[in-house]
Amino acid sequence: MTPTVPVGGPLAHRDSCHVVIVYEDAATRARAMAACDCLIQQCWAEVEFDFHWWRTDFLADETMAELAAQQAANADFVIVGCDPHTEFSPALKQWFENWAARRRGGRDGALLHLTSGWPAFGPGWRNEQFLREIARRALLDYLTPSAADEGELPASFEEAERRANLHSSILDEILNQPPRPPSFGLNE
Repeated sequence: MTPTVPVGGPLAHRDSCHVVIVYEDAATRARAMAACDCLIQQCWAEVEFDFHWWRTDFLADETMAELAAQQAANADFVIVGCDPHTEFSPALKQWFENWAARRRGGRDGALLHLTSGWPAFGPGWRNEQFLREIARRALLDYLTPSAADEGELPASFEEAERRANLHSSILDEILNQPPRPPSFGLNE
């Protein structure tokens, strides 16, 4: 995975970049570390990075969850790595809800969801839908490794928004077509 950081994105005109990483275990932490290494390699000369690592089971603790929520609400990037075969716990979902509801001050940012390879309509799919909604409410771009793996990351946040709106309008058009009149099996 080699995600690229958009030139006009959250790192433009910044001296430091705040990154919050949420992971479940050693495997998801290793994947998140690789993503962070990519960020550093691309921007090390221009930007200082401030990384905050949170294992998901720590977020069940009220004090730790509050500190992590403050950090996530102020982060330029939130990186999430989770097992695609396990649905998020209620405590983890509540943590996402808490920080997403906080004001970000209109700053650019992105939520990078590193989990991939899940079966359709399984726990991983439900997690993806949940994170997409969290990113939307927190005014963050939503990125996945599949786009990064294929070299399809947008060149800027404006390009990402344009592509998202394009896909959304196509989906809206499909979903809002008038229903076919019932034929009750006649003339079929």
